[in-house]
Amino acid sequence: MKHLVIIGAGFSGTVTAIEFLKRAPQGSRLTIINRSGKMARGLAYGTNSPDHLLNVPAGNMSALVDEPNSFLNYFRQFEPDAHSGSFVSRKLYGTYLSELLDLAKEQSRVQCESVAGEVCSIEPQADGTKALIVLQTGEQIVADHVVLAFGNFPPATPRGLQSLVDSRFYVEDPWAFKAEEIHCEAPQVLLIGSGLTAVDILISLLRSHPKASITMLSRRGLLPTDHREKLPAPGFTTNIGADLLAGSATVADYVRQVRREVARSPEHWREIVAALRPVTSELWSRLNVVERQRFLRHVQPHWDVYRHRVAPQTFRIYQDALAASRIKTIAGRIVSARVAGECVSMTIMPRGSDLNIDCSFDRVINCTGPCTDIRKISDPLISYLSKESMIQADELGVGIAVAQDYSVVSGSGSNLQWLSYVGPMLKARLWEATAVPELRQHARALVAKIVERFGG
Repeated sequence: MKHLVIIGAGFSGTVTAIEFLKRAPQGSRLTIINRSGKMARGLAYGTNSPDHLLNVPAGNMSALVDEPNSFLNYFRQFEPDAHSGSFVSRKLYGTYLSELLDLAKEQSRVQCESVAGEVCSIEPQADGTKALIVLQTGEQIVADHVVLAFGNFPPATPRGLQSLVDSRFYVEDPWAFKAEEIHCEAPQVLLIGSGLTAVDILISLLRSHPKASITMLSRRGLLPTDHREKLPAPGFTTNIGADLLAGSATVADYVRQVRREVARSPEHWREIVAALRPVTSELWSRLNVVERQRFLRHVQPHWDVYRHRVAPQTFRIYQDALAASRIKTIAGRIVSARVAGECVSMTIMPRGSDLNIDCSFDRVINCTGPCTDIRKISDPLISYLSKESMIQADELGVGIAVAQDYSVVSGSGSNLQWLSYVGPMLKARLWEATAVPELRQHARALVAKIVERFGG
């Protein structure tokens, strides 16, 4: 009996499990380990707030490659008038994933169990074909193949905030933040970052503290962008993907061609960005290390703003708050921060200015986005795997080293055939590997390789 163990039960782990339950040889066994015990949730879909919406329209959110309308049909049980461009709460999407997993378990011939626990160690056996997994409880599990499916980790603390790390006034993990825990009626709150995470926290704050005054600080002062109300815009076509692949493999050429295309049809910039999606991984793979560094330094902040847009409903809330002066935005960087009595005293240097701003806040919330550099992640399992050289950071610190067949590349440079990874840290090799449409493809491709190895 071949035994697959998946560590992590967010989107990637859940869909990998579903695909395996559908395709595994009879007599196989599956164990899903998740530290929280909540299956099919993870950081993205564990929220209980109805205000936190998916940032991808319902028509693109099917978890199943071969059933493209799976989620849309599910959503229509609750909203009969829903269409492919509708934006849905992340809480409902988590329920959808959970029910898909339960259904797959019922219909499968595979023996499946879910385990709530913390993995302490993973040790390959002498012959290199099996691994021993030890949980914090002392339970031991022998696996023929292990899939690491950990997803996003809390942001790394920005420079200048180290003195606040152990303070109750600083929120390091925005996804664990509860706005109602701020007891001031009109708190002064600083959000570091202005992307999707910052918008989610902003909406929670506005709901629980209508009189809150919120400042959004980012290095460049870039603001969120929104999706169209209905997708896609009819009658527009572009060859930007093919043009980029035919050009030179430099960031400068990529940016020049995209800007030229947007200048031709500025009202269709969303469709132009969407047209890059099918070729993004190939464009990334063409760049050498120096060009990738150039992209990360100069282009990524702009790419993130236009590629990762917010739902129209969410954007309207943000715009209304901006118009009502409930939000202030600053482009700049933190010079210093310290706890002063019952608040944080901070000095900020605005971008393009030599004059610093001194201000104080009741809370400082880190909304800079998930940390994907394993050298900066203080997670016990990540620390263990790194120490044992089972995983290694990629050379740019944006993910982990993974081979083309999803095998983890160890610290010695060898591909561990018994250990695979699927999840957002694939961006190190593919860049475009953080959203549902791509991750479901990777989960299915990985399962195909595991099933083949298991003799199916």
